[in-house]
Amino acid sequence: MGYEKIKIETDEKIIRVVRRHWFIIVSELLVVFLALILPLTIFFLLSIIPTNFLPAQFDTHAVLPAGIYIATLWSVLSIISGFSIWTNYFLDYWIITDRRVIVVDQVYFFKREVSSFQLERLQDIKFSVNGFLATVLNFGTVYAQTAGMAESRFQEKGIPNPQAVQTLIQKAVNQRIEKLHSHPNF
Repeated sequence: MGYEKIKIETDEKIIRVVRRHWFIIVSELLVVFLALILPLTIFFLLSIIPTNFLPAQFDTHAVLPAGIYIATLWSVLSIISGFSIWTNYFLDYWIITDRRVIVVDQVYFFKREVSSFQLERLQDIKFSVNGFLATVLNFGTVYAQTAGMAESRFQEKGIPNPQAVQTLIQKAVNQRIEKLHSHPNF
């Protein structure tokens, strides 16, 4: 699902693809949904207010077209925001292979950053789970630091079961180092 286009070596095996927890996208899309129904709620509330409570200068025939325009613009921006959230959720992931970790970060609609690090270059990997909901739903942030001058710090927020991801990566690192030491020509 999206990661098929990432080039991996012929004998490299994908161990796991990790995306953010489902709660992250649901909570972000809930905010977009509430923003989307806000204009409808305002129009509904204005329709049930008796006209004798409105100021005498308030002309509903003059305000209605402007209100519809603003509500339409607001709705379009909310829908675009929802698509942006979905795109970022769907196209942000870590691919853990038996040789490296590939980090794909969809920054904007048309900006994607792909970086990777060899497992044997991993110096530190840790995770954190902060907050009540993150603890109950078991999601958190995974941090990885590698040796090297280029980008050496990687992090992904909202990873489901971050302790299992850390353990999986550490196990893959250990297997890779063992394989390199047993076969120096690798």
